[in-house]
Amino acid sequence: MYFWNTNKLIDDLKNERLADRDYKNYYLVSASVTFLMMFAMRFSPVVDIVPSTIDTILTIIMLLIAVNFCFTANGGNHGKQFLNRLICLFLPIGVKMLLAYLLFFVFIIVALVFAARFIEANQILELIVPYQGWVTLLVSVFMQVIMYWRFYVAFKKINN
Repeated sequence: MYFWNTNKLIDDLKNERLADRDYKNYYLVSASVTFLMMFAMRFSPVVDIVPSTIDTILTIIMLLIAVNFCFTANGGNHGKQFLNRLICLFLPIGVKMLLAYLLFFVFIIVALVFAARFIEANQILELIVPYQGWVTLLVSVFMQVIMYWRFYVAFKKINN
């Protein structure tokens, strides 16, 4: 299993070197990560309903568009093992996206710590709270666009 090296996974998928056992393992890891994310979302309260609703609608629209683009990049109706490939690609791409998200989060924390040197801590919260939902929306959309673009690029590499 490849947790990081997308190119080696792409090569294995392109040359059909994965066994059913490998597909099963990728599915189990991907499903476990998905369930953990769903569990973690239970602890994240909805701060502002408008940005959350927009995020949900955009997420569904991007999913529909991206999956169709990836399906086409996989060869459309003549492509091979679309779902197996998508599930396998989720792991290394998802790991990289999670790392990017965590690094962004650390950057925000460092920026807040730095800002606390110049602004009182109470004022920082007053400045952040009105924009929290909108920033979350922008980060969500940006991360999804990057993730789906990476899926599309991987499918193009597999089928070239």
